[in-house]
Amino acid sequence: MAAMRRFFLLLFFGVTMTIAVPASAGKAEESASASRTPLKDFQQEVTLEFQRNNYKKVIRIYKDFTAKYPDRFVPLVVQVLYSQSLADTGELDEAIVILKEILTEMPPQIDPFRLHYDLANLLFMQRRYSEATDVYQKILLQASRHDEILTKVRERLTLMREGEGRKKDLISLQMLDIETTLEAKEIPEGAEPLLQNVIDQSPGTAQAAQATRLLGRLKEVRTEKASALLDEARRLFDEKKYTEVREILDQIDRHYADVSEVQSVEVLQKALNFKSPRPTKKDTSPEPVSSDQ
Repeated sequence: MAAMRRFFLLLFFGVTMTIAVPASAGKAEESASASRTPLKDFQQEVTLEFQRNNYKKVIRIYKDFTAKYPDRFVPLVVQVLYSQSLADTGELDEAIVILKEILTEMPPQIDPFRLHYDLANLLFMQRRYSEATDVYQKILLQASRHDEILTKVRERLTLMREGEGRKKDLISLQMLDIETTLEAKEIPEGAEPLLQNVIDQSPGTAQAAQATRLLGRLKEVRTEKASALLDEARRLFDEKKYTEVREILDQIDRHYADVSEVQSVEVLQKALNFKSPRPTKKDTSPEPVSSDQ
């Protein structure tokens, strides 16, 4: 699902990418180096690192470029990848700001439906219900061909209007909140015990079935996160950044030990220990006093 969403974003802005990197008909034989520009290099690097799930690097590349070229236009596709990277690293409020800016600059030939949905979900996750309601309602006025999304929008609107006062509907709202967070490939805090409690308290119900499905999706997202961290650790290992590799492996061990590729992690850990042994703590205990003194 995450890969499909990224493909959708790149396909969705294919026109923008084509406009941003034009090609002259009679110059197809020119060397790549002659046609390179800082903007092209920037766009290609952002796209590549995003596809590698290196979201923090995308953010760093974007900020470095905009600081160096403050007056240079940044293609919308790059802004979208930057916003998605902010969301993927937990910077939801900043992601919301960027998405709003993108929507104000959207050319008329591009359908903003999906971006409105992403914006509404980020607002929903931040409990900014009034703003989320406005955007969800705007989605309802758009094309009815997006039936699955429209169904989820109506569910969220109904629960925000009527459900916060009743315990059953509050649980439903919490579960929708979890689902929205998982759709953004984030790990909702406290989701696992809440979902397990719903399953235990209401066995055989539709709500329990939904909780079971969300638990499965939660494991998938955690597995994807662990895999992305492992890929990043391998890349840093190749660059001989051993301290950063060790930090990532420790993070995998603390938070993703149950879903990580254990054998691959162990292989990388052994290689790391060979290249850069973990420093041992010096014995600072006082020497024993001799009985002859």
